[in-house]
Amino acid sequence: MLMLFMLAEAGGDQNEQEGAFILQVGERLGLKKKVIIAIDKKPQNLTFILPKTDKERNAILYDLLFLMKFDRVVDQNEIQLIHEVAFRMGFRPTMTQEMIEVMKVHIGKAVPKNALLDIIKKHLN
Repeated sequence: MLMLFMLAEAGGDQNEQEGAFILQVGERLGLKKKVIIAIDKKPQNLTFILPKTDKERNAILYDLLFLMKFDRVVDQNEIQLIHEVAFRMGFRPTMTQEMIEVMKVHIGKAVPKNALLDIIKKHLN
């Protein structure tokens, strides 16, 4: 959650779609709306803990990538934050950049179902 709020802030003012997406992710993680709002008000009170499983790391990276494109503007601060988080979670910078490029191409439209998964598979070999 912390990374999502940081990314929304890095891209400038949080818009309604970004806020709704963050709420959706929080609820998927089992958080109540009032807890998510409290996190948004004081994100500095949280600590980022590296996820233990590949599934958790992939989910965080995917959430960040999808949040990045909601406002239809991908700025350098967002790209830099995603690279930093991805690197800390063990993802290769080249793989992360390829995923960012896919998201940029699909701003305002759906990302093909396997586009990001295909990039991950490519870099695992």
